[in-house]
Amino acid sequence: MRVSLRFHLAIAAAKVTSFALKLAGRTGEHLPGVVAHAIDPKILDHIPKPARVVFISGTNGKTTTTNLLSDVLADNGVAHISNRSGANIVNGIETAFLKNATLTGRQRIPVAIMELDEVSYRTVMPYVEPEISLVTNLYGDTFTRSADPAYIFDIMSTLTPAGSKVVLNADDLISCRIAPQAADKVYYSIAQLPDDTDGPQGIVCDLTACPDCGGALEYDWCHLRHLGRAHCTACGLTNPEPDYLVTRIDRDAHTFTVSERCRPDAPEYEYHFGAYSVANIYNLLCVVVAAREFGLTPQQIARSLERLSLPEQRFVEREVSGKRIVTIASKGENATANSVAFDAIRKEPGAKDVVIMISDNHMAEVPEDTEYIGWYWQADFEYFKDPCIRHLFVYGCTADDILLRMRMAGIDPSIISIVDNPMEIVDLVDFDEVDGVFFAHGTTTVEIAHGVADKLVEKAQGAELSASADRVAADAAAEAVRGTAGCAETEPDHAESDACEGASDVVIELLYPEYGNQGGDNGNAMILRQSLPDATFIETRYGDEPYFAHGVPSLIVMSSMPEMQQENVIKALMPYRDRLAELVEAGVPMFFSGTAGEVLGKEIVNPDGSAVEALGILDMVTKRCEPQRFRDVNLGVFDPGDGMKPFEVVGYKVQFTQMEGDNAGCCFCENEIGFGLNEHTKLEGFRKNNLIATWMLGPVLPLNPDLTAWLLKQATGDSCRPAYEKESRACYERRLTEFRIPGVGMHV
Repeated sequence: MRVSLRFHLAIAAAKVTSFALKLAGRTGEHLPGVVAHAIDPKILDHIPKPARVVFISGTNGKTTTTNLLSDVLADNGVAHISNRSGANIVNGIETAFLKNATLTGRQRIPVAIMELDEVSYRTVMPYVEPEISLVTNLYGDTFTRSADPAYIFDIMSTLTPAGSKVVLNADDLISCRIAPQAADKVYYSIAQLPDDTDGPQGIVCDLTACPDCGGALEYDWCHLRHLGRAHCTACGLTNPEPDYLVTRIDRDAHTFTVSERCRPDAPEYEYHFGAYSVANIYNLLCVVVAAREFGLTPQQIARSLERLSLPEQRFVEREVSGKRIVTIASKGENATANSVAFDAIRKEPGAKDVVIMISDNHMAEVPEDTEYIGWYWQADFEYFKDPCIRHLFVYGCTADDILLRMRMAGIDPSIISIVDNPMEIVDLVDFDEVDGVFFAHGTTTVEIAHGVADKLVEKAQGAELSASADRVAADAAAEAVRGTAGCAETEPDHAESDACEGASDVVIELLYPEYGNQGGDNGNAMILRQSLPDATFIETRYGDEPYFAHGVPSLIVMSSMPEMQQENVIKALMPYRDRLAELVEAGVPMFFSGTAGEVLGKEIVNPDGSAVEALGILDMVTKRCEPQRFRDVNLGVFDPGDGMKPFEVVGYKVQFTQMEGDNAGCCFCENEIGFGLNEHTKLEGFRKNNLIATWMLGPVLPLNPDLTAWLLKQATGDSCRPAYEKESRACYERRLTEFRIPGVGMHV
C-alpha cells in the first residue's frame, strides 16, 4: 500500500510528542495518537499492524483481564505491546501502534494485547482485524455516552470482523449473540454455583426480556446480576453450550477447575485464584481462555497464575490495630459496578462505617459541567440498609441526590451524614464502635479516598482502642447469628416520609416496566410507590392484556426504552389504540417519559428512511438520528391550569431522536434552558388533557416535587405531597441554580 508524506509526518510528530512527554515525566497514552491523527486522519488505516492482535472489550472487567493476560504472556516470554493504562479509545490504540513502529511504520514487536472500548469499535474495527476478539460481558454503562446495552451490542456485533476468532461469555444472553457473521466462535461459562440466585440480582436488570424477540425470560440461575442461564418462553433463545466451563471452585484451596469441552475427552485443568468473587473468577476464566486460544498450554498458564494475581488497584486494604480500612473503586456512572461494590461492602464481616464518594469530581471542578445522576436510581443503595453499617458518610457535589436515593432505599436518616470536606470523616469515625471503614469511590475520587484512608490509618495507629466486655459479648452473639461481628439490629428512625395514606382505591398501571428502566426512569415508579403506599400498582408486561383495556386506572405510567422494545410496545398496544385514545380524551392522568412518548406519535422514521407506524394519539413524527446523540439539560415552566400557579421543572435529555410536530398550544413546558421537541424549538413535550409526554428522562418525578405533587393530585383527587419532599426539594433547588450557569450541559 502506498502511503503519503502526511503518513510519515504523522509518525515523526508522534515520535517527537512521545519523547517530549517522556522528558516531562508523563506517560501520554493518548496524545501521540491525537497528534498523528490530526496530521493523517487515516493513520490507523495506513499504519501496519502487529501480526497478532488480541482485543478485549466489555462493560466490566476488560482492564483487569487485559492486564493479567499481558502479565501471563510476559511471564511466558511472549514479547508484546499493550495499553495497560486503559487508553482504550482510538487515539490510545493509535499511540500504542505508533510507539511500536519504526519511522517507516513497521511494527517492531509482532504481538499486541489491547483493551478496546466498546463504542470505539466504530473508529477502530474498520481498520484492525484482531486475531482474537474477547468480550467479557455487556451491562448498562455510562448512559450519557453508551446509552443501553442493546445500542452497544449493535455497534459491536455489526463491526466485529468476520475473520476474527470471537470469544464470548455464554452466561450473558446479551453479549453471547455478538457477531453472527464470524464463523470462529468460542464460548466460556461458569457452571451452577451454590450461592447462585433464582433470578437476576438488583433493583434494575439489563436483561428482563428476551433480547431477540422481547418475550419473557425464565431463569434457571444467576451468578452475577443477569449472568447465568435462562431461556425465552416465546422464541426459545437460550445460552450457547460452552467450550470452556468452570466445573468446580474450591474456595479453601483457592483453585478453580476448567473443563475444555472443545477438545477430545474434555480434559480438566486446575488454576489458582487469590481473593474470591464471581467477578474475579470470570476475569481469570477470560485470561485462561484467551491464553489457550493464543497458544499457551494449560501448564504454562497454571504456573503463571501461581505467581501472578489479579491487579488490586480497585480493592486496597490496610489493617491497623485490628481495624480494617478498605477502598473499593468502581466505574463512574455504572450502576452494576457500583452495586457489586456496595454488595461486597455489605458482606464484609464486622461493624463498619461506609464512605460514599461516587460523585464525578472532575465535573464538580467545572461549573459548566453537570453530572447525570439517573444511574443512582439503578444502583442498589438498598444494600446499605444493613445492621452492620453504623454510619454512612457521603461526599461530593451530588451528595443531596445520593441522600434522596438512600431515603428511598429505606435507610435510617440518622446514620447518614453529608460532609463538605472529606477530611471531616477522619474526625467523625469512632474506631471504638466499628471494626472497619469501607470506601465506595469512583475513578475521579481515587486520590481523595486514599488521602482520607491514609489519615484514618494514622488515627488508628495513634488511638487507644478499647472494647468493653459487653461489646465483646454482643459481637460473639452476632457472629453466631450472621457470621459477622458487632452487627446488632438497631431501631430504625421512623422519620415522616410525607406518604399519602388512605389511597387504597387508587390504581396505577405501569406499562412494560421490564422495558422502561432506561437511565433511572425506574425512579418515577419508586417515588409513586412510596408516596402512595396504599395504592394498587399493576405491572403490565409484554404479552399481558393492559388493565386499561377494561378498567380505568387512576394513573398510567410508561418509561423510556430502547428501539426494539419501542416497536414491541407499539405492536402490543395497537389493538388497544382506540381505548387508550378514549382514556386520554376522558382526562385519565398519564405520564410518559423519555422515549416512551414516541410510541404515541404517528410514526417513527429510521435513519435509512424506513418507518414504523405508531399509535397516532399525538400529532408528531419521530426521527431516529443514530449515531448522533442529543444531550441537554432542561429548565422550563409548566402551567397546570385550573387556577394553579405555574411552576418550574428541571430534567435531563439524552436521546437519538428529534420530533417534528406542532405543540404550540399543547406543550408540556416552555423551556428557558434546553431544547424542546427538537433543537429548533423551546416547546418541550406534549400535554393533552392530563396526558404528559416529556422527553426528559431518568428520575423526573423525584427531581421535581411540585410536578409530582400535581400528578398525585390528578391520580387521587386530593392534595398530596410526594415522599421525602424535603430531600427532593433540596435537589430541585440546586438544579434551578446550576442549570442557569451560562454554558451548562452534560459534556461527555
